[in-house]
Amino acid sequence: MGRKAAYLKDVLLWAVLGLPALWAGLTNILADRYTWPEVIAGLATIGVAVALARPRPLGAMLVTAALWAGSVAVRSDPTVFFPALAVTSYLAGVRMARARPALLGLSAAAVVAAAAVPFVRWLLAAQWDLGAWFFAVTGIALFGLVPWLAGHARHQSLALTRAGWERAGHLERERRMVAEQARLRERTTIAREMHDLLGHDLSLVALRIGALEVDAGLPESRRRAASEAREAVTAAAERLRDIVAVLRDGDDPGQEHEGLENEDTVHEDTTHPPGESVGELVRRATAAGMPVTLYGAQEEARIPAPALATVRRVVREGLTNAAKHAPGAPVTVRLAHAQGETVVTVANAAPHRPGRGVTGGHGLRALAERVRLRGGSLESGPADGGFTLTVRLPHSVPPPVPPPVPPRTASRPVELDLALARRRVRRTRLAAALVCLGAAGGVAAFVLGFTVYEAVTSVLPPAEFAKLRIGQAESEVAAVLPARTRIDDPSWPEPPIPPGARCRYYSTSPEPFGDLTLYRLCFAGGRLVAKAFLPS
Repeated sequence: MGRKAAYLKDVLLWAVLGLPALWAGLTNILADRYTWPEVIAGLATIGVAVALARPRPLGAMLVTAALWAGSVAVRSDPTVFFPALAVTSYLAGVRMARARPALLGLSAAAVVAAAAVPFVRWLLAAQWDLGAWFFAVTGIALFGLVPWLAGHARHQSLALTRAGWERAGHLERERRMVAEQARLRERTTIAREMHDLLGHDLSLVALRIGALEVDAGLPESRRRAASEAREAVTAAAERLRDIVAVLRDGDDPGQEHEGLENEDTVHEDTTHPPGESVGELVRRATAAGMPVTLYGAQEEARIPAPALATVRRVVREGLTNAAKHAPGAPVTVRLAHAQGETVVTVANAAPHRPGRGVTGGHGLRALAERVRLRGGSLESGPADGGFTLTVRLPHSVPPPVPPPVPPRTASRPVELDLALARRRVRRTRLAAALVCLGAAGGVAAFVLGFTVYEAVTSVLPPAEFAKLRIGQAESEVAAVLPARTRIDDPSWPEPPIPPGARCRYYSTSPEPFGDLTLYRLCFAGGRLVAKAFLPS
């Protein structure tokens, strides 16, 4: 909301809240109770409260509570100011996040009103008026506390609605992240399969064609064709490397770890792992022209199934690297089945030539991660003038770590979260309505009880009224008077009051809800100067 719009709304609110007092001043409906200076002071106080309603809602509510208590203390009809108290209390409930300051503030206002209003009434009328005390405290409870509770319920409703939408947005972002992670895992899996399978096959094809290219028994045209074919395979391998790099773009170790783990769980825990055996891998490489020697071929049958797929991947990766980086060099593959572990060694007799492999170095890194997940270790590097890859795999394979599970709430539909938020809002509204009804019922019961008490304790028996004589001392009259007056002044016409006299009004009957008839006693100079019967 713009600042100008906020100012306009505040001015409109001030005009609406001040309209009852302004109307009373213009029409003279309350001319015997409120003067124009009092109306102007009330309008100014309402303006202060409206100005504080946004930055200091609690202060605005307390200002209008003080206005209410002051109007009760000065005049007998403060109804022109109760809309200001009710509206500012409601706005304070809507705009305040915490309930404790408001409840403490209203309690303090009620305590101050209970102490100050009777005292002011005593200063103005020379008598203690418990009715004014009750009116002030009840007004703060009825027009302050109940609207504030309604406003606070609205505040909670809005807060819960915002929280529901924020939660829905958060869950939607989580789902997008999960989908993106699944997409990256799939890309990583595709890249790994392309490296393991196509990279290996392309290396063997290039090796076969290279053998034809240097075969002296072939005509020059055939050797030239073989050279072109080898260059085409090499170019295809380079394009494959670029594709693998694109597929791995954005990949991180955690994602690769998860993808490897998932694949191992799917493939390597089976009784018969898929893929070529170690002997078949060696035979294919030999047929392609690679001098490969296999030792311990019989040990493959003794390798536990969970580790066998990893063993085959180690051999395939070692042969692929040898074909790419040390073509023509003798290669030795050795399987050793020791107590509790299997050792796989792939070694070639020539050092690797510098250059990039099909996947730009991702092969050994992925293989090392796979071996680590199986509880083993991988060592690779120059050895004895060549290059050696050694992997140790324990037979007791640790259980794979399950992939991270999204939070429970992340799998819950957004619609369900919104439904839960709406139910909480409805429960909050119901609780607030019940509190408001309870407060209103309590106030009504208290008002009813106080009305009965006021009627019973303000009765002047007709016989006692008849005995009173004009000129009798006020002290003698006070001995037969009830503990309290019925009202401060009647709202209907009455006989003229003697000049300088103070009048008191007593009920003629204890009936609280029937027609109100009064006895009026006027005192001046310490004596009774007038007595009258006032029918309703």
